[in-house]
Amino acid sequence: MTTTSHPQPARTQLGHQDWQRIFDAMPDGLIITDRHFTILFVNQAFSALSAIDASGLTGKKCHDVFPGALCFTPECPLSRLRSTGEKLVFDDEVHCKNGKQAPWIVTTTAYPDAGGGIGGFIECFTDASALRRVKQAFNRSHDRLRRNMGAIIQAMSTTIEKRDPYTAGHQRRVTKLCRAIATRLGFYWERIQGLRMAAAIHDLGKINIPAAILNKPGPLSEHELAIIQMHPRTAYEILKDIQFPWPLAETIYQHHERLDGSGYPRHLKGDQILLEARILAVADVVESIASFRPYRPQLGLEAALAEIQTHKGVLYDVSVVDICTALFSQQGFDFETKSWQRHAPCDREPKKSKSTD
Repeated sequence: MTTTSHPQPARTQLGHQDWQRIFDAMPDGLIITDRHFTILFVNQAFSALSAIDASGLTGKKCHDVFPGALCFTPECPLSRLRSTGEKLVFDDEVHCKNGKQAPWIVTTTAYPDAGGGIGGFIECFTDASALRRVKQAFNRSHDRLRRNMGAIIQAMSTTIEKRDPYTAGHQRRVTKLCRAIATRLGFYWERIQGLRMAAAIHDLGKINIPAAILNKPGPLSEHELAIIQMHPRTAYEILKDIQFPWPLAETIYQHHERLDGSGYPRHLKGDQILLEARILAVADVVESIASFRPYRPQLGLEAALAEIQTHKGVLYDVSVVDICTALFSQQGFDFETKSWQRHAPCDREPKKSKSTD
């Protein structure tokens, strides 16, 4: 039996000039250094991105090309890479020695020497200008969406108050108190916006309650009370399918729940209740008791604060109650004074309250 042998392809050896052409054909900028940060090679794409002539860079140190505050510190990316050997990817606004400033995404990795140690580093620079423009366009679109969403929420809030004139301003005052409490709990700005939106329409479900019950000048019957207690569920059903970036529907659904399970409509307990809903619950109770209602006279702020202090840790979140009380008694908070000073929200996650541990 005769077998046919196929010639093996010749093994190609790439020389220095071959690698030079390959690296120069890359669309991203490339710098290769030794382990002491001396530049060994720079491709043409780097020159195009940085407006630096690559021919004069060989033999220089990287900090001669990119002088910055991190040079000669442990936080220098190449110094960190030499210590850990892990690849680094980061956004950078590179300031070159010639004054050129360019937004780049930089990928830095180590290459081994003959003994298996770190021989040097490869830095790959991708032009991030187009990405930055996309981000800026996205941010503008996001801002427009937020403004429109805020306008829609405001329209809903106004509609509710038209249905229930006795509580006109109630949602606005509750929103103001919620924001103050959340700020002192350490909520970051974005989370505060979600709570404000929820507070502004927390009584949306009352749109389904007959006006005769809403405005009844006297005690409610058991049947009427049951109808009133349906309003959190009604609001949830209206909002649940809208894709808000915050848990608006669930926060409103829970704002009449209490820590011991005695609230409504689902009798949730403790950690089952969102922190946003616990804040909203306290703000809602304080404003409601302090204000006039058609079925009772105005009881005042002192009675409102006494209510949340008496049931602190049983019905209401301990930290929320303490912050709310301090706002009125020590920090001059007022529902109506527009000049009351609000501290800027924090850019961090909220501290845990005692009842969330």
